[in-house]
Amino acid sequence: MHRYLKELLDNLRTIKLREKVIDFSGSNLNLIEKPSRLTSPSIPNAAAAPTASTAPTALSLFELIKQFPRLFPRSFMKSFQDYKQFHSDVENFQVRLLETLPYFPDPSNGIYSKITNTIVDDEGSSINEFVVYPSNISVPSEKLKHLIFVHGYGAGLGFFLKNLENIKLLNDEWCVHAIDLPGYGFSTRAKFPFQVGKHRHDQVNEWFHSRIRNWMHQRNLLQHSQNNFLIAHSLGAYLMALYVDKHPNDLQKILMCSPAGIGDSMNLKKKTPAWWFEKLWERNISPFTLVRSSSYIGSKLTSGWTYRRFSSLLSQNNLKQFEALHKYTYSIFNQRGSGEYLLNFALKCGGGPRYPLEKTLFMNNDKGISKSSTEWIWAYGDNDWMDKNGGIRVSEILTKQLKKRSEVYIVPRAGHHLYFDNHQFFNDLILKEMECMK
Repeated sequence: MHRYLKELLDNLRTIKLREKVIDFSGSNLNLIEKPSRLTSPSIPNAAAAPTASTAPTALSLFELIKQFPRLFPRSFMKSFQDYKQFHSDVENFQVRLLETLPYFPDPSNGIYSKITNTIVDDEGSSINEFVVYPSNISVPSEKLKHLIFVHGYGAGLGFFLKNLENIKLLNDEWCVHAIDLPGYGFSTRAKFPFQVGKHRHDQVNEWFHSRIRNWMHQRNLLQHSQNNFLIAHSLGAYLMALYVDKHPNDLQKILMCSPAGIGDSMNLKKKTPAWWFEKLWERNISPFTLVRSSSYIGSKLTSGWTYRRFSSLLSQNNLKQFEALHKYTYSIFNQRGSGEYLLNFALKCGGGPRYPLEKTLFMNNDKGISKSSTEWIWAYGDNDWMDKNGGIRVSEILTKQLKKRSEVYIVPRAGHHLYFDNHQFFNDLILKEMECMK
C-alpha cells in the first residue's frame, strides 16, 4: 500500500500545469472537505439520507494522504479491473449503466430508447444523446413535446438515471432527450480552444451555445419550440440561462436545478481554501487531472465521490446500479479534459460567480430574456450549498418586473444533486410541469 501512496504523492507533485482541468460545481471529487459520513458497499445498512452538500474546498495534502484509505474506499483490485476495462472498451461503461433501465436496449411497455450522436460543428464533433420515445407516437410531429436534460459540471447524462428510470411519456405525446454537453461525458472531447486570461467568458459561452443550438436544429427541436421543456443542473443551468438570453424563443419552459452563477452570496459557511487548491483552481487544474494521471488507481480516487454521492442506492440494496454508476463516473472523469474548462471562466475558487447572472442578465431589461416567453422554474435542495435566495430574488424580478411566469421549489431531504437525492419528489415536479404544457 505504501507503494500506491508514493505513486499518489508523485502524481500530485508532477501534474502537468499545461493540462487544463478544473474543479467541480456540478460534481465534486472528494479530495475535498471531510465528509460527515462515508459509505462503503460492504456496509449493508447505508443511510439513505443525502450527505450534506459542501462548496468546493480542500484538505491539506498531509490530511489527504493520512486519510487516503478512508476517503477512497474502492479496493485496489477493483480499481485495477476498472482501469483495464476503461482501456479496452470505454463506451461499454455508458451502455452498462443504461442497461439498468427497464426499456434499454430492449423496448418495454411501449417505450423505446437508443444512444445517438449528432455532429454539431465543422470539425465533426458530436453531442452524445440518450433518447426515449413512445413506440406509437399519438400526435403529429408539430405537437410532439420534448423534455431535455442537461447535466452540470463534470457530469454526464447518466447522472439522470433515476429520473429516466420511470419517465412518463404522457399519452405517448412526449420524447425525452438526455444529452452530454459539448466536451463532456461521451460527447466528442475536442481540444478546448480557450485560455484563462487570453479569452473572454462570452467567447467561451458562444462555443457551447453554437453547438447546443446546432444539436437542437439537427434534432428538429427549433421548428416547434413551444413544445420544448429543458431541465438543467448547476453549471449546465448557468449555461442555459445565458442561452435563453441569446435565443429567447427556443424554449417554452426551463427548470433551473440548483443553478450555479446566480447571485454573489452563497448559502454556506465560507472557508479559506487550502493554498494548493486555490493555485490549482487558478491554473484550471483539478482532481480530474489526478484521476487521469493515476493510472490504475484512478477508479479508487473516483470512489471518494461516488461512494458518498450514490450511497442511497446501497441502502436500497441496488448494488448493480451503484456499481454501474461508479464505473460510468470513473469513465467520464478519466477521459480527456475539454468542456470542463468552462468552470474557471464562470466561477471563482470556492464556487462564487465571476459574473453573477442576477445582475448581468436578469436585472438588465435590455437583455433577450425580457423579450422571451420562456417560463422559469427554480429548484433547490433544502440542504443545498447553492444560494436559494438568489433564485428567489431572480424569480421575483421575472414575475414582478418582466411579467414572466416563475416559481421556486425547495426539494426536501436533498442537497445540490436534488434530482438524485430525492428523485421521487423531483420526478413529481417534472410530471406536474409536463402536464401543464398545452
